[in-house]
Amino acid sequence: MTSSLARAEGPAPSLDEGACGLEPPGVEYLPAPGPRAHESRRLSAFEPPVVRREEKGGAGPKALSGVPQTRVRGGALSGKVVYLSPGHGFYRSAPLDRWATQRPNTYAVVEDLVSAEVLNQYLMPMLMGAGATVVPVREPDLNSRMALVDEGGAGYSQEGDAALFQESTQKGWGTPQFPMGNAVEPFTLGTTRIMSTARTVTASATWAPEVPADGAYHVYVSYAADPARATDAHYVVRHAGGESHFRVNQRRHGGTWVLLGRFYFKAGRHPETASVVAMNDTAEGGTVSLDAVRFGGGSGVIGDAELAALPRPRYEEAARYHVQFSGAPVTVYAPTGANALSNERNADVTARPRFAAWLHEEGEDAVYVAWHTNAGATGNTSGTEAYVYGPNPVDGTLNFTGVPGSDVMARALLDEIGRDLRREVDSTWRVRSLRSANLGEVNPTHNPEMPSVLLEMAYHDNVPDSNRLKEPAFRRVAARAILQGLIKYFAAKDGQPVRLPPEAPVAVAARGGADGAVEVRWAVPPANPDEEGRDAPTGYRVYQSADGLGWDEGTEVTGTTFTTTLAPGTPRYFRVAAFNAGGEGFPSAIVGVRTSQSGQAPVLLVNAFERLDASLTCAEPLDAYDLAAPVRVLVEAMNDGTYVRRHGEALAHTAIAFDSATAAALPEGLVSLAAPYRLVDWFTGRGGEGGARPTRQQQDALRAFVTGEGRGHLLLSGSHVAAALAEGDADDRAFLADILRVERGIGVQTLPVEGQPGGWLAGLSGGVVDDGTRGAYPVGITDGLIPASGATAVLHYANTDVAAGVASAPGGQVLLLGLPFEGLVSRARRGELFSAFLVQAGLLTQAPPPPAEDPATPAHGLLTSCVAARGLDPHPPQP
Repeated sequence: MTSSLARAEGPAPSLDEGACGLEPPGVEYLPAPGPRAHESRRLSAFEPPVVRREEKGGAGPKALSGVPQTRVRGGALSGKVVYLSPGHGFYRSAPLDRWATQRPNTYAVVEDLVSAEVLNQYLMPMLMGAGATVVPVREPDLNSRMALVDEGGAGYSQEGDAALFQESTQKGWGTPQFPMGNAVEPFTLGTTRIMSTARTVTASATWAPEVPADGAYHVYVSYAADPARATDAHYVVRHAGGESHFRVNQRRHGGTWVLLGRFYFKAGRHPETASVVAMNDTAEGGTVSLDAVRFGGGSGVIGDAELAALPRPRYEEAARYHVQFSGAPVTVYAPTGANALSNERNADVTARPRFAAWLHEEGEDAVYVAWHTNAGATGNTSGTEAYVYGPNPVDGTLNFTGVPGSDVMARALLDEIGRDLRREVDSTWRVRSLRSANLGEVNPTHNPEMPSVLLEMAYHDNVPDSNRLKEPAFRRVAARAILQGLIKYFAAKDGQPVRLPPEAPVAVAARGGADGAVEVRWAVPPANPDEEGRDAPTGYRVYQSADGLGWDEGTEVTGTTFTTTLAPGTPRYFRVAAFNAGGEGFPSAIVGVRTSQSGQAPVLLVNAFERLDASLTCAEPLDAYDLAAPVRVLVEAMNDGTYVRRHGEALAHTAIAFDSATAAALPEGLVSLAAPYRLVDWFTGRGGEGGARPTRQQQDALRAFVTGEGRGHLLLSGSHVAAALAEGDADDRAFLADILRVERGIGVQTLPVEGQPGGWLAGLSGGVVDDGTRGAYPVGITDGLIPASGATAVLHYANTDVAAGVASAPGGQVLLLGLPFEGLVSRARRGELFSAFLVQAGLLTQAPPPPAEDPATPAHGLLTSCVAARGLDPHPPQP
């Protein structure tokens, strides 16, 4: 949007104001849809939320499982509904005869993509962790794959007396022909079924799709809402980590996709580990409506002979298409009455609030929050602004005439955003006073039912602001500020104390003991000093996984220790999330163990990869859309804290037991580099926080481990360990020379590695490293190494004589890799390398055959290419 400050600076002819939704009063629209058939009563304050989590067996509320990020449970926002609007997105452009974004590339930032990335990866899971029902107006799943099963179709089955199932006259999802036209309403194409209920399970319906590839998928259900429906319809998601149980209030939010959560599934049709089951047990009575189930977000589905569907993930599409796909009628997604290709861009603005109003039910305590970024006329304006509705143009004034409460909510958000960004990101960050404008997205003509605010979080045409938008820390803090601002807004409105979800634990360790005992320990996460303990944890949920991909439902503990018992030889991974009355925070990085016959693991894995900043991002070539190559901030293709899994997988293949910890666990005393450990695998990825080299304390601990009485062995890996130490002080250089015994060589750009002829890794070949598209993260410029006296090159970059791995024995055996171990794409090559080092260190007498390869499909599937960023200057110098 072009701001009032931009207007004061002069015109901005390159920016299209119409796409911002500036609409003068008096514009005529079709009447907004009235209450739907099931909305026959005002919701009471005691009405159950749309989705609530239930422990298996119905014993009470419990943490949602699967990948524990996008999840719903009790918290400060329980009973609240947040309609979430990530601004803009791809639309079908008639003048360009192609799909286009509503905002251009400005300094390698595209607002349409930034908005979706922030809300889907940060704000939405934060809100759900605090108990809110979140309804996004654009597709929230970054997974470009999708699987659909309709009742009565392939993959659908029923159990129980046939008399308990009846065909219904209520319409439901009907899978259209894809691509589907821009007037198709898929939730009117099919029918639904009704399942009779009982106090205990006597019947069930199962949807088991053909999962297209291994990965994490959002899981959605649909049903026909009705006053006669059960308020506690029992759904079970069966996934790679186990089962997750939900109770869904089918008197609310029917005829659309209702999100249950995010879970990991293996490719193929596996009803026991990849399905959704509706059971007929209910404590409240009523019937259960059976319609469709969807896994994943998928790629574009709306297109026609005039212009085909978008061949990209649906989360990048504008809301207008998701709203249509989600069951809204034409008066929502084409509110002027014209539904031609040429109208779709303008319809997008009003489709967002109309969708919220269409789903909103009388008595529902809801708000509407839109995230945007701004642009000015000169590129000199920066900071955050918020808009509520008023009849005035964008002139910097406040003439509020919108839904009551919008201004109060907006001020609460601005206050929190300003305080948090100045404390944690930029002490000079500017937040301007609240203003109003005749913006369609907050216009009560389209959504008169809830307080609404449009946030302009930063100026994407300002160089410093655009750089901030590329930083995960800015995005996380801004999203958390919105969460906390909403919590404080509702607390003030309802007269309740403020309770804020805690931060994630940073220092975590998992250790095996005798007889299969396992102990996971962690330190209390840091608290925000401004909140006076309102974000302090009162308990923790410890999630477990057999492979670090599919997670169980979590176990609650009150202290900072969790114990369990496993059979000898069992690998198990853990992550810990803190909770309190405000909700649950994000989980910790993964730690894991493989239990031992003797009770003592000889190997310790230490995750010192703490970096998460813009240097880890990929840019994606989008020249076909006139976007050059904008930066993509996709956390699962950067550093999501899971990479201990790749080390543990390689080690478990050798049948050697291991413990693991985050590097922060060492100064907390949760683990130490000492007996019984004979080998430490210390991985730094692309560095510590901000790319930092190993600290002095870490170097001292590693030196003592290798040269002390125990002569411990060390595998140290990372993209620029040698370079960072070489650029450090005298002590850093001494560690490089004395312990690692290398000199810094040249930097190497993403080349495969292979064993040095005649060395103990001679048989290793085909060691392709990740460029950000192969399931891990872009390894970047890796270290070329020069062996010093007493060291030998055992690994080199293909078609060069530059060493990639150097072995030495300053005490114990030491292997330094100039690249991240986890950055090796091949599971077999990772296993082969680790096994060879274990033989060299004397922990194995013979290396086992390499493990099987990973599936051909990349693990995260988020990017198809990773290139250097190419940005466009929105304010080029005048000739």
